[in-house]
Amino acid sequence: MRLSILDPIVLPKGGTSGDALRTAIAMARATEQLGFTRYWVVEHHDVAFEANPAPEVFAAALAGATSRIRIGVGGVLLNHYSPYKVAEAMRTLSALFPGRIDVGIGRATAGPLADHALQRLRDASVPDDHAAHVEELIGWLGNDLPAASPFRGIRIMPDEPPGPLPWILAVSEESAERAAALGLGLACSAFHKPEQAPHAAAAYARNFTPSRYAAGIGTPQAFIAVRVIVGETQEEAERLAMPVRAVFKLRRSPERVMVPHLPDLDEAIAIMGGMIPAETAEWPAYVIGTPERVMATLSRMAERTGIDEFMIQDFLDDPGLRLRNYELLAAAVGQSRRGAVRP
Repeated sequence: MRLSILDPIVLPKGGTSGDALRTAIAMARATEQLGFTRYWVVEHHDVAFEANPAPEVFAAALAGATSRIRIGVGGVLLNHYSPYKVAEAMRTLSALFPGRIDVGIGRATAGPLADHALQRLRDASVPDDHAAHVEELIGWLGNDLPAASPFRGIRIMPDEPPGPLPWILAVSEESAERAAALGLGLACSAFHKPEQAPHAAAAYARNFTPSRYAAGIGTPQAFIAVRVIVGETQEEAERLAMPVRAVFKLRRSPERVMVPHLPDLDEAIAIMGGMIPAETAEWPAYVIGTPERVMATLSRMAERTGIDEFMIQDFLDDPGLRLRNYELLAAAVGQSRRGAVRP
């Protein structure tokens, strides 16, 4: 099994956005030494306790501070941007750090006000042309836009090889099938609707076709993104999970409450109406427990889907605690390679 990181770049308690960015650089270096495969940063807007509005910029700092771990802009919310401009940024990263950059392609709302601020034409309705923009972006990444494209005569760094490696961020079977049809990597989210993850993974494996684009791939590549909270004991893990549970309960409420900081344990318990034990579902929204319990859950997911890479996200605001947990997981992976992990 391989492990990767999806970092929301949460501000440390009492720290600034600059502190959070510098912490992420240190974390990328540390997880590289632990043998993690990728370090991706997400694109979020108007989230007070996160410092990640421009992952395509910050990816350069992460890649420059590391030497082996793959760095991902994970992902680009393509519904807000010109595919051409996104491709220029990604091709620049790929030229600077050849063979080490991933680009996750997604779509999402940032909230009514932030969505409006991101629009170039703020009085015009935005068409749903995401599928066409995905294909255009892939064509730019390999300088092989189709002959019918009006932009066929424009190239981006044509003296550089195709890249970076594109991935489709997928929750549903529909998105997974798009990744398969285009011959791209699948970043399968088990965040919002985790029960959909095995179906999306199966749809990708069933429909994969080698890419006709130079930036695509010839054989399937996939990972599953999961929210993981680890503790030395089950009780500690369940306590550590409470703040992120509270954040997402408020964020998904009808009022869409965006808190200015991660709540502490007591605040989180009050928001949730008490302590919440770890889920026992086959595909839980949060994988919570000791390293052995977490590994047992991930192993079941891997067996069900045939996918052996997991990208973990934890939303902890204590850097020392995060690193300890990554060390615990890395050690558990090493143990699982030497013998079966038991729940």
